[in-house]
Amino acid sequence: MMAKKNLRWLDITVLCAYATAVLTAVAHHEPWGDEAQAWLLARDLPLSKLIFSEMHYEVSPGLWHVLLWFTQHIFHAPYGALNWVGAGFGICGAAILIFLAPFPRIIRYTMASSFFLIYQYAVVARPYVMLMLFGGLAAVFYRRRNPVYLVFALVLLSSVSLHGMILAAALAIGATGRALSTWPSLNQGERGRYLCSLGIYLVAIIAIVIIAYPAPDVNAYANASRSHTNLMSTVADIFPGPWFFGILILVLLGAFSVWREELLVYVLGVGGLLFFHIRIYGGPHHEGAIVVAIVVALWVSWPNADQNTPAWFLPVSIVILCGVFGLQTVWAVSAIRHDLSAPYSGSKDVATYLREVGADRLQTVGLFFSNVAVNAYFDHNIFVNWPTAYVHQSLAGSKAINQLDFAEPPDFVVVGFEDGSLASVSQELSEVGYYPVHVSPGSIFFKQGIWRMETFVVYKRSW
Repeated sequence: MMAKKNLRWLDITVLCAYATAVLTAVAHHEPWGDEAQAWLLARDLPLSKLIFSEMHYEVSPGLWHVLLWFTQHIFHAPYGALNWVGAGFGICGAAILIFLAPFPRIIRYTMASSFFLIYQYAVVARPYVMLMLFGGLAAVFYRRRNPVYLVFALVLLSSVSLHGMILAAALAIGATGRALSTWPSLNQGERGRYLCSLGIYLVAIIAIVIIAYPAPDVNAYANASRSHTNLMSTVADIFPGPWFFGILILVLLGAFSVWREELLVYVLGVGGLLFFHIRIYGGPHHEGAIVVAIVVALWVSWPNADQNTPAWFLPVSIVILCGVFGLQTVWAVSAIRHDLSAPYSGSKDVATYLREVGADRLQTVGLFFSNVAVNAYFDHNIFVNWPTAYVHQSLAGSKAINQLDFAEPPDFVVVGFEDGSLASVSQELSEVGYYPVHVSPGSIFFKQGIWRMETFVVYKRSW
């Protein structure tokens, strides 16, 4: 009894260490454009329009946006609260993993400290901060064969993002398959609970699809056409080492799922997300959804403590999983160190400069999507060429913020760039009489390096 109590205190200590690392990074983190976009949508739109109109352009079920709407309109939280809200969900997800997952403690701890779970989906405030929380809860109720609680976890998971929908569908299909295999032995009440839960899930999914279905003129997915990645580069990003090592790990996890008779969840969850990421839409920051799916698939397949397993199973599992997630912890340490020492986005610095020179009260033009992160630091839209503080993700809305064609010469032009495109823009601006007066650098960190820049350059009219 005493040993069990001591181990529980160890769990609490690990969670506190996790929370300390996350909250320390949040205190130094500058939100980038994608983080700011959700905040501004929630700030500036009525709840009904946010859910039933704008989500068609964000291609999102909208749970994150609704939470941010209540954060601002009910609790009147400032923009600085954004990443603290995200960190709260990340810490809750880690708590579910640390306290309730069936893995040995060393595996739970290394999973929680891995790059995507302690940094990308905890410090960076995007909908994906909720994946581990709701995915973990779904795994708990899946193992307990509790269809009523499971369906509510699945609906919440589906409401996070398209990635959550895919993982939730895999769990729903797996649970349905298990129920059908034992159907003759279930009593009337148990059958009724399964049928009622399935009905609730299907109705909820139809509603979520209606909300998130892309508008015909949506920009993000219309222009994406296909994800710019492949299986080899994806597994190389998820697993440390060369790509064939990642493929080997995926094959071993598949074999484990076959042994544990949970192949459906693994194939549909992990395989479905891999397919979506590679063939439809995905960036490096989406790869953590595949990692969460792997954790959840292992969770629902893991043997109970009282089940007999081969003598080699536990030590081999610890070596493989701690190796994979332990090396990801190295990525996490590197990313947090970067965030503490350098700006993730230059938006906060450039907003401070613009306020100091009064550019928010003059004719100021913002070029490119990154400037949405600048607008978030003001209580109004400061760019005369933007119809709203956020970016309406239609083809026409995105085109408007990318044009150098000014109806009237502005006092300032703020260029937010993510790659090497600044040279051509700078040349065009200099030709019409603008010169740079301020640079706010930003680097969006990923793993042990920089994924892309979010740097801002302010140009002033010379005449």
